[in-house]
This record gives sequence, structure tokens and C-alpha cells, in this order.
Amino acid sequence: MIEFSSTVVQILSNPTIEAFYLVDVDSGLYRTTSFFRDVTLSNGVTYASDGKLISVDPPQLSSTVDREIYKIALADPNFTLGAASEIGLIGKLVEVRIGFVNQTTNLPETNILNTIIVYKGAIDGTSFNVNTASIGEVTLNITCSSPMADLDLRRPIYTTKDSIRSKDPSDTSFDQIYEGSGQLQLKWGKV
Repeated sequence: MIEFSSTVVQILSNPTIEAFYLVDVDSGLYRTTSFFRDVTLSNGVTYASDGKLISVDPPQLSSTVDREIYKIALADPNFTLGAASEIGLIGKLVEVRIGFVNQTTNLPETNILNTIIVYKGAIDGTSFNVNTASIGEVTLNITCSSPMADLDLRRPIYTTKDSIRSKDPSDTSFDQIYEGSGQLQLKWGKV
């Protein structure tokens, strides 16, 4: 169960709420916010207000195990994130938070305890969408895995003595895997 701070509970009890997203790709490779100016949280992390955050999937609650993907769209007219996408964003961690604006001060709540983690997981794939119209646009679409994404993951385990010893030096379960077998003699009854 998610526990909210008293400040968040107070903000959520107001009839009008102003919220913004904070997106962190690969622990600092790219940080952006949907707020109109830069936001620095209490942990010292700054999210840039560069206007490139187009959309973020809203939080979803599902009662079934499914393969729901999480999507983030970023404007990238100069292909600045293209190089990072080429060298491999797949598998990098993404964290998306929701921050709130205090209605009395009209300033963002910068205490990290007053933000809510919407998504935290790994990047599953990236793609560019290039619109060649007269105005045109370039969008980097990031798809992230669902929290239950690796239920069908299969990793082979090599059953050799050296392979198992590299995982656990005291494991002797495969020491005689290549030993030949001889005739087995069982003695039944009394001796």
C-alpha cells in the first residue's frame, strides 16, 4: 500500500490540484519535467524544464497479470537523444514521479517525500517518429516494460561443473555430471 505524506494528503484534499511529471532516464542520462521551470528536489536532483516531455502514460492499476507497456514520448527535433538510443537505452532504468504545486504558495513541492512514484522499471524499446510535414516533428517514443514483464523470461543454466562453481564455489551438484555409469547392483532382503 502506498502511504502519502501529510502534505500530499492535504494537497489531494483540495478541490483543484496542479501536478507535473518528473522523468529520470538512466539515473541522470536525461532528466526532464513538465513543470514550466526547472525543479530541484530535496535530494539535490534537478529536472530540466526543456519542453521536450510530450506525454507520459498515466498511472494504471490492473488486477490481472498482463503485458501492459508503459510509454513516454519526448520531442527530439535535433536528435540529441538519438545517440543514446543507438548505444543502447534498452534495459536502462526509468523513474517517473508526480510532483504537486502547493496552492497557497504556487511553488512546487520540492521535498522528495511529497512526490509519488508512478513508474519505475526498465526500457523495453525505443523508436523515432519523424513527421515530414511543413512544420514537422521528431518524437522519441520510449516503451518501458510492465512490472510483470519477465514472467515468461527463460534463462538457460549450463550444467557443467565449472559453470555452477562460478555461481557458487561450494556447489558440488554437477561434479560428476560427465562420469560414466556402471551396472548398479541392489541387494534385497536380509544379509
